[in-house]
Amino acid sequence: MKHIRRSIRLLGPSALIIGGLAFPAWAAEDTGNWRGTYDLVMMWVNFGILAFIIVKFGRKPLMDFLYSQRAQVAEEIGRLEEEKSRMTDKINKTFKILDESDAHFEKIKERIVEEGEKRKQEIIDEANEQSRMIIEMSKQKVGNKIYRARENFRAELVDLAMELAMKRIPGEITQEDNERLIEEYISAAG
Repeated sequence: MKHIRRSIRLLGPSALIIGGLAFPAWAAEDTGNWRGTYDLVMMWVNFGILAFIIVKFGRKPLMDFLYSQRAQVAEEIGRLEEEKSRMTDKINKTFKILDESDAHFEKIKERIVEEGEKRKQEIIDEANEQSRMIIEMSKQKVGNKIYRARENFRAELVDLAMELAMKRIPGEITQEDNERLIEEYISAAG
């Protein structure tokens, strides 16, 4: 019943507009000619029958169609809302992951810097140890060269002293000194 009233409300202004358009043609016709009036009345009767048929038989299919369209549109809107919600969640998760990755990147960066500093200190310590070892080895080499130089100097000094002694002794040692030295050597050996 509610739909009929709504349809009549929609059809009422349409009938007035159509009737208003037909009125000037009716007024212009000759009043003695009943055929024009009959045609006009029949046109309104046909219009009424058509409106009644549309309201009576077309209302339910039309309303069903409109309700189904409304349901489809509502379903589509619901689906789009769900998809929007999923996309919003994905976007929020992506932003969260980006924030976490930025924090993770900062931690990695700090760890790399710390390990770099640690490695730098290790390299410095290794270099200091190597330089200490090189200095120690250089000191040992210098000490060895000084020791060898002293030994060479002593050997040369002994050789020079022996040479000098060999030159001087034959003139200063007598036969008695020679015999006495042999006796001392034999007694010391025996």
